[in-house]
Amino acid sequence: MEHTFSFLAEAERVATETRDPVKAMVPLRKLSLDDFGLFMISLPNKRYPALSNVLPNMASNHIQETWTGASGVELLKQTLAFTRIVENMVVRHTGRTLHDASILDFGCGYGRILRMMYYYSDPEKIWGVDAWDKSLATCKEVRLLGNFAQSDRVPINLPVGDTKFDVAFAFSVFTHLAPSAAIACLNAVREHMVDGAVFILTIRPIEFWPYIDAARKTKHQSTLMQAHRSSGVAYLPHGGVEGETYGDTSLTFDFFKGHERWQFLGYDRSVFDTFQTSVILEAK
Repeated sequence: MEHTFSFLAEAERVATETRDPVKAMVPLRKLSLDDFGLFMISLPNKRYPALSNVLPNMASNHIQETWTGASGVELLKQTLAFTRIVENMVVRHTGRTLHDASILDFGCGYGRILRMMYYYSDPEKIWGVDAWDKSLATCKEVRLLGNFAQSDRVPINLPVGDTKFDVAFAFSVFTHLAPSAAIACLNAVREHMVDGAVFILTIRPIEFWPYIDAARKTKHQSTLMQAHRSSGVAYLPHGGVEGETYGDTSLTFDFFKGHERWQFLGYDRSVFDTFQTSVILEAK
């Protein structure tokens, strides 16, 4: 929209003169979050060659749709909804903002949410960690900015050195982990959080099981809903080598309440993404 043109022109000028993505982001952060997101998913953009040269490309529509089931503006709506949850929960529970925070995207995938974090913090303070080498290869291919590292599928620690984070998030990660793997990930992330830091992660609600049965024409919902209600977790492993740690999972809030190093603060969710409920944890 026309109201964005002056900010984008300023950012293009800075990118042309400095070839520095960090300096170019300063005027881009004058945009609204939604306009920032729309611009970031437009890259490379022929109208802004200097910005296209210093900032990362958006992943292809094929990757977006294969990995997340949607692409373009429709997917951006979900991305922005979760980004706002992260920002709101950090402010609400810590009294601090995301600006200049050290941020961990745990299970970063191709970096669709990580790139929204540039709105708040410089790339040197942002880490993307994923257990899948193809995720990190895709991040590299589109020239994502920040720090990236490959974790174990069931991590004991994270390969981020002595970095401690103010904020961490995990979108659609714990929705797929076996209970033992989920606990391992909670422990590994906690090792790299400052005391009082906030971890926002998404889980599946119990209503996911009738939905997925209908989509896949399977008949698992009765058993899995009973497990969810009785034990706080239901897990349906995928076929293949990762079945013991990776599948489809639903969790209750009680799953997190007994952890000795995390405090359950509450939850949030968006109607843009019905089956992703955000759990808010505080490092204690």
